[in-house]
This record gives sequence, C-alpha cells and structure tokens, in this order.
Amino acid sequence: MTGRYCAGKSTAAEILAEHGYLQIDVDQVGHEALVRERDRVADAFGDEVVAPDGSIDRKALGRLVFSDSARLRRLEAIVHPAMVDMTAERVRELRERGPVRGEGPPGVVINAAILSRMGLDRLCDVVIHVRAPFCATWRRARRRDGASVWDVVKRLRAQRDVDPQHSSRDAETHSVENDGDRERLREQIAAWVPLP
Repeated sequence: MTGRYCAGKSTAAEILAEHGYLQIDVDQVGHEALVRERDRVADAFGDEVVAPDGSIDRKALGRLVFSDSARLRRLEAIVHPAMVDMTAERVRELRERGPVRGEGPPGVVINAAILSRMGLDRLCDVVIHVRAPFCATWRRARRRDGASVWDVVKRLRAQRDVDPQHSSRDAETHSVENDGDRERLREQIAAWVPLP
C-alpha cells in the first residue's frame, strides 16, 4: 500500500486488516530505525534534532529534511537500510505464519509512502497506490498533524516519485482514489485484492 502524504494509505490498509490481512506500518518501522540509528542521526544533523530526553525529535528532524532534499537523502541513507531489513524480516515471519488448511491471514500489507524508492515493492505481489485530491490531503494533514498548506506542499514535493509508474518490479500496480468515501475506497481495493 503506497501513496503520498495523507492520501489515505492507512485507511486503505485498515480496510484490508478488517478482512484479516496482517499489516506492517513502515512509519512505525522508521521510528524503530531512528532509535536504532540515533547516534548516526544526531551526528549527521546536530543537537537541534535531539530532544531533551536524548531521543531524536522527529518533528524537528522533519522540519529540516522536508525543506532540503540533500538532507532528506542523507537521512534516508542512514535509516532506509535498517528499515528495509526490518520490514523484510517481518514479511518473512508473517508469511511463515501464513494460512494453514485455508485458515489464517490472506496476506501481508506493507504500508509505506515511499515503497518503491525504498525497494520494498520487490517484496510485493500487488501494489495499491492511493491517491487523493489536494483539498482532501490538506484537510487530513491539518486535522492529524496541524500542518499548514505550505507544510503539505513541502511533504508532497519530497514524495514526487510516489507514483504508480515508479514501481519497477514485477508487482501488479493499481491506483485507487480516496476522496473520503470509505465504502467507495473499499470497493476499489476489492477490485484488485481479494477481501475474504
């Protein structure tokens, strides 16, 4: 499951979870990778990204990297290898728990905005790209993150390569439109992924 900032990837992944699919939230994996790579991130970006408790201040880090593509690439070079390894290991573990005699989860969903950029699409049989109109994206971003229009624009610009044609692997790739109607989104997903 992929798509740009606040397009509704998590809602789409929740729909699949309601039908028994197991989910790997790559944002959460990223938080774990920041803990694992804390010292390298602090060395690369300085004290301004270190919170008073010594952890990485994700909001401060986000302000830095989403306004500077070179810094974003530097952060990705630090955390992406760990994130890819952690995600691949979780996929292996979840697939090993796969269906027994027709029972069990129908599949695993990798929920990642930059799925293809990270190379995680090579772990997928099907890629669902969730798209949303800008107004819907901005409303979600404002409600969830308190983001301004400019914040949303910066995030979306940093994810310009998050488009269906950028999936370079053998996975089937399909797009769904998320205008806020959950049932319509479910119907679009069901056209490409079995919902038991």
